[in-house]
Amino acid sequence: MKIGDVSVKLGLPASTIRYYEKVGLIDQQRRVSGRREFDDRALFALEFVRLAQAAGFTIAETKSLLDAYAEDPSVKGTWRLQATTKRDTIRNQIKELRQMDNILSEILSCSCPTLTECVEKGMARRASG
Repeated sequence: MKIGDVSVKLGLPASTIRYYEKVGLIDQQRRVSGRREFDDRALFALEFVRLAQAAGFTIAETKSLLDAYAEDPSVKGTWRLQATTKRDTIRNQIKELRQMDNILSEILSCSCPTLTECVEKGMARRASG
């Protein structure tokens, strides 16, 4: 399959596919008359990369995840530990974001005449609670 066909099929720009190949997320594709010819393995890897990116993995993390999956695709493979670790990180980020949101909600709903008084009131409430 040519890069344009892959681009349409997966909804990825051709430049992104070339970049993924350049950074090693997918293997170098064989060339037919100077054009990349993508096989099923490359299509799987691109789908895998797209899914990993949607789940919040960085390029480096995605590469590591792909390598671990290639080494052992079973449910006991090390890719699973990496995915679990990422999920734990995301859950911690969500917890921190909720705390930030609560603080901002408290500040924005405060009826104090100045922000200084609001902050002092909040600090006093936290110290006593």
